[in-house]
Amino acid sequence: MVTLNKKMAMALVAASLLASPSIAQDKKGTNLSEKEAAATDSSKAVDTLALGYKLADYARTAKDARAMIVAAKMVDSVTTKEGTDKGKIEGTGKGSGTAKVTTAADLFAEAKTLAGGDADIVAAVEAAQAETSKGVVGGAIRTVQYVPGSTTWTVRFTARGGEPLVVGVRRDSSTPLGLKIFDENGNLVCQDMSGNVTLYCRVNPIWTGPFAVQAINYGGYGTGVAMVTN
Repeated sequence: MVTLNKKMAMALVAASLLASPSIAQDKKGTNLSEKEAAATDSSKAVDTLALGYKLADYARTAKDARAMIVAAKMVDSVTTKEGTDKGKIEGTGKGSGTAKVTTAADLFAEAKTLAGGDADIVAAVEAAQAETSKGVVGGAIRTVQYVPGSTTWTVRFTARGGEPLVVGVRRDSSTPLGLKIFDENGNLVCQDMSGNVTLYCRVNPIWTGPFAVQAINYGGYGTGVAMVTN
């Protein structure tokens, strides 16, 4: 019986040694699955924030106060915590400034302004504010940084294999911004170059590993940038 156990142990060790090179080889490829990963509470939180801010952008352009109310409620429903890693700024641009976080309170205030004195809409805004539900949807990590013109802001995150990595980036000025995400091997796995105020990316990692998220300021002027991720 002792001999059998030793043989089994040796077989397990051999199997482990054979498996290790295979895992290492897998990680040399692109860490991006074609299969959609199931959403988690934290990825849903980032989705909600990004959609809320996109709706706010639409409401602002369309001067739609009721749409702004919905956007404010979506933003208010998500709990966020501030990221501790401020990342790295690289490029030729210089200068400093501040980055402002657009809150649900800001959006409710915008909704009142868009109401243009309409008593019914103002009442709807106040009713929505009274029903705030902070923290209902998951949780997101929010990192805020001032990004000078002609520079790239890079923040690194570790994502779990089989779970989605969701990233939203929002600028607070009119300067053109791009969003790119690279895996640990330098492969571009997602980008949003739409030029919208709010940019969005979703990645489905195969294995647990680091990713580099880049907010690229293509303009000549700096801007505040808020990055949210799970």
